[in-house]
Amino acid sequence: MLITGVSGLLGNNLAFYFKDKYEVLGIYNSHPVTMKDICTEKCDLLDADSLKKIIIDFNPSIIIHCASLTNIDQCEAEKDLTNEVNVLSTRSLVNCISGRDVKLIYISTDTVYGGVKGNFSENDAVSPPNYYGRTKHQGELEVLNKDKALVFRTNIFGWNVQNKYSLGEWVLNELKEKREIRCFKDAFFSSIYTFEFARVIDIAIQKGLSGIYNCGSTTSCSKYEFALKIADVFALDKNGIIPFSIDDFGFRAKRGKDLSLNVSKLETELQYRLPTIEESVLLFYRDYKSGLPDVLRSSLAMEPAEYISYGKQWIDENDIQAVVSTLRSDRLTQGPKIDEFEKALAGFCGARFAVAVNSGTSALHIACLAAGVQEGDEVITSPNTFVASANCAVYCGARPVFADIEPDTYNIIPQEMANKITPLTKAVIPVHFSGQSCDMVSIKNIIQEEEKSADKKIYIIEDACHALGSAYKGRKIGSCFYSDMTVMSFHPVKHITTGEGGAVLTNNESLYNRLKRFRSHGITSVPDEFIYKEEAFETSEGGFSQVRPWYYEQVALGYNYRITDLQCALGISQLKKIVSFCKRRREIVNMYNEAFNDVNTLQTPFQSGDCDSYFHIYVLLFDWKAIGMNRTQFMLELRSRGIQTQVHYIPVPLHPYYRENFGTDLRDFPNTEKYYKGCLSIPLYPAMTDMDAKKVVAEILRLAVRS
Repeated sequence: MLITGVSGLLGNNLAFYFKDKYEVLGIYNSHPVTMKDICTEKCDLLDADSLKKIIIDFNPSIIIHCASLTNIDQCEAEKDLTNEVNVLSTRSLVNCISGRDVKLIYISTDTVYGGVKGNFSENDAVSPPNYYGRTKHQGELEVLNKDKALVFRTNIFGWNVQNKYSLGEWVLNELKEKREIRCFKDAFFSSIYTFEFARVIDIAIQKGLSGIYNCGSTTSCSKYEFALKIADVFALDKNGIIPFSIDDFGFRAKRGKDLSLNVSKLETELQYRLPTIEESVLLFYRDYKSGLPDVLRSSLAMEPAEYISYGKQWIDENDIQAVVSTLRSDRLTQGPKIDEFEKALAGFCGARFAVAVNSGTSALHIACLAAGVQEGDEVITSPNTFVASANCAVYCGARPVFADIEPDTYNIIPQEMANKITPLTKAVIPVHFSGQSCDMVSIKNIIQEEEKSADKKIYIIEDACHALGSAYKGRKIGSCFYSDMTVMSFHPVKHITTGEGGAVLTNNESLYNRLKRFRSHGITSVPDEFIYKEEAFETSEGGFSQVRPWYYEQVALGYNYRITDLQCALGISQLKKIVSFCKRRREIVNMYNEAFNDVNTLQTPFQSGDCDSYFHIYVLLFDWKAIGMNRTQFMLELRSRGIQTQVHYIPVPLHPYYRENFGTDLRDFPNTEKYYKGCLSIPLYPAMTDMDAKKVVAEILRLAVRS
């Protein structure tokens, strides 16, 4: 089944309805849409070559032609465009399937009728009152040139995945927002719910129906009465629905007042009873209660032209040229750019050494290895983090132990960490969540006291994957002033990117050497570190020794965690812009704080006076009950408006692996549990414009503020 206009209300609803029954290909033109379990493809129906190729390659047995320009006033104002979309594109489609055994179904409109007497049957004269209706009727004539074509004259309402509403959705949304709406008391129709219409199409296909048929509800009502029916079924206040005459609205294009349809011919042919308009509204309500709108928006995910991601890299021409120059050089990996990047990173953070690797996860792992974490050890970290912060301990055979978070910073509570220290504790990994430093003074003091009393070393490994550029008590995070090692990540949503990548910073030369070994298979080429000197050195008769030029040794079990020169070339270029990146992040954070600080249904991030944070993510806490929708609905509603949000994070103790292997229970971490239930990260990245940020603010306030 090929469906044109798949990005529109009816097109995507039909695709969803038929996806389990047919192999469906959806065609769009100016509004890209991706669909779960459905192929979609861009195609201008006027481009005969492209359209023919799709027809030949896909070889559809059924085509439902939904693509149309439907804004009646726009059609009146832009007649050339309307003629192209509604008539010429239809003609092109018919020509491309000429001679092929394809069932063509054309979706027309009730507007082809004059709209005076109402209760129109298929035998009534066609007399469209506006250009939209005229072009749709011309489209019908084009389609009827195809043998056994089927034309439906209809009016629909349903659930849209685009950032616009059908009439039913508009009424529902306005009433839920307690806004007054004016509805036409003298404009009548027989609108039918989209999924009931899909069922009718399904039956018509099975019965081999052809010709022209009206398809709508069996009864009619005014649009004012329709709004009242929505209010009744959804139990909403009707007092804000105001009757209004269509004559007083001032439309550009003329409208028919009574477009009610007689559908008895279709019922007879199909031997199927169509719904009343009341039943259509009930079906609309039933699917709402079952969560269908959310399923639609998650399965039929629009990709708006100006989509605002929750996080995104900023690559400019300098970055591109840096990578291109390296591509043209002699070394693509294990070359000079790695050392250059490491020195630049260490210099920026104020540390002696940096070891760059292929991911933040790899960096965490080799940090644990360098600390000597092994089977039987315990490593304490935060439950409010990405799984890598705990996985790195598990990779070494150690047991991860979690300490709850502070209710304001969402960082690990130092005293809770202290309470979890045992004789088995080998390391602690405080996570600087969102870019704000943990209370490192307290953590360092706790560890130093514990080391004295236990007479053993406990390593402090800062997980600063969110915190490049931030500072704590006047020192850059990454300086390792309060820790043995600090880990950074350069994933594309982080402060700078190397594509994928990470690094460990340290001031300890011994740790530095161990980190380098674990990065590259546990191999060393440093003569002083060789174990078997007799194998490593060539000795002359005079006692002079020279290292054999090919020689190296694997002295530990390491990994191939090496980063490439290509990535480091990008990292060097990106690091030159870190100050401006951080400044822009702060500007957006300030805009958000100002907009959201006094909104009683949400909570802005706390900012410690000890930390100068350049946020990696901006997390709001929401009172979902007060807002009147759950987090899933809220996220999908924002996505339909071109805004991506994310949850950071599913707490590590909640994951099946940790529950089954370590017996974790989120109820043991009440602050983390409370945070997780309310948190939502909203877009934050340097490439955001002020207009992007204002759009995010406006859409969140529209949903979160209840009058």
